[in-house]
Amino acid sequence: MTTITEIAQAISHLPPSQVEELASWLEQYRKGQASPTLVDAWLKRAVGAAKPGATTDDIMSLMRDNE
Repeated sequence: MTTITEIAQAISHLPPSQVEELASWLEQYRKGQASPTLVDAWLKRAVGAAKPGATTDDIMSLMRDNE
């Protein structure tokens, strides 16, 4: 299956219990895709942190996540 149409056709042949199972799985998958990882969140805070006047201790604190 490589297209939404093919997937929709396959889903139409599933019994209701499996459709519910698939819906639950898709919701969990979607949530996992939408939430940033810890690394993504750290990178967002770290970008641009090394501004003029920032000390090595300031940067190392960020790397240790000690805002």
